[in-house]
Amino acid sequence: PVTPAGEPLANGDCPAAPPLPYAEGLTSRTGVGPHCEGQESNGVKRQIMKQEILMAAATLTLFSSAAFGQDHTTYVAGQVGTRAVESFDGEMSGLPVDGELGNGSFFSGALGVDRGTWRFEAELARRGGSLNAFNINGADSGATGDGLTATSLMANAYIDFAPEARVSPYLGAGAGMARITADFSGTGGTIDGDATALAFQLIGGASMALSETTSVFADLRYLRAMETDHTLTAPLGSSDVSFQYDGYTLGVGLRVEF
Repeated sequence: PVTPAGEPLANGDCPAAPPLPYAEGLTSRTGVGPHCEGQESNGVKRQIMKQEILMAAATLTLFSSAAFGQDHTTYVAGQVGTRAVESFDGEMSGLPVDGELGNGSFFSGALGVDRGTWRFEAELARRGGSLNAFNINGADSGATGDGLTATSLMANAYIDFAPEARVSPYLGAGAGMARITADFSGTGGTIDGDATALAFQLIGGASMALSETTSVFADLRYLRAMETDHTLTAPLGSSDVSFQYDGYTLGVGLRVEF
């Protein structure tokens, strides 16, 4: 084969000629002979594939930057505290019920991302307690037990007001699911079992840096769950019972970035 100018080509080389009219021995307007057609096609395919890979890499880079930002750190946090004495109310077969929950334990663990002013995390928490009183239609039922306890899985967002300072106050809010466990036992029957409901929480506190990666914090949290349905099992039959759970917790914790 020769170039369009008539110069001989090295063995196996293919010409890069300008478009030409169809002619004998040529299969396209590129002026490339049959023996070079496959090589040209493979080269074009490789070029297209390279462009697609670069475009995909650029798209992934842009997506990662938008999702996680340029400056962020990941952290784990743990917290312990106490649940405050709280009242609750509900309904049983059309009759009003109410009571009081005693002080209880509070534990939580979280995995999150710190982006400076904003923090985002997933939190798993457990709120325990004991039953101080349970009234049915205004009369003391004499029931004992844990009353209502809650296990929640929440997505929280925080705003840190002084992220560069050693001590930074913050506010937060979260939404998720809470599993409410009922534990009431008395001469009139028992109420037990679990029910899951939507929940939200509000958070306010402050953190203090111990090092570049470690902070201690303390905050007050208010959790409220939507109404949950349970069953009273009694010698004469069963009744439906609904409760509204909410309560405050006060806790201290440790947050470590990595």
